[in-house]
Amino acid sequence: MLASPNRPWPFFYIVSLILLGLHLSHGVSSVFQTLGLRNERWRSRLDCVASLYAWILVLGFVSIPLAVLSGYLK
Repeated sequence: MLASPNRPWPFFYIVSLILLGLHLSHGVSSVFQTLGLRNERWRSRLDCVASLYAWILVLGFVSIPLAVLSGYLK
């Protein structure tokens, strides 16, 4: 019962978290620049760390409604 028209909230929540992940990735990357820790040598590595951090959080929070929708959690 993953897709149910009676329950639109999980889909709104998941889309919102994905958008939040994009925003968080940019924000974490910008923190390094604000603190003066970002230069051309470290730029790609710090962007990778920021993206990884944001997507780990997104996947963790998205797993909860997916587990409930799939029936794994009740």
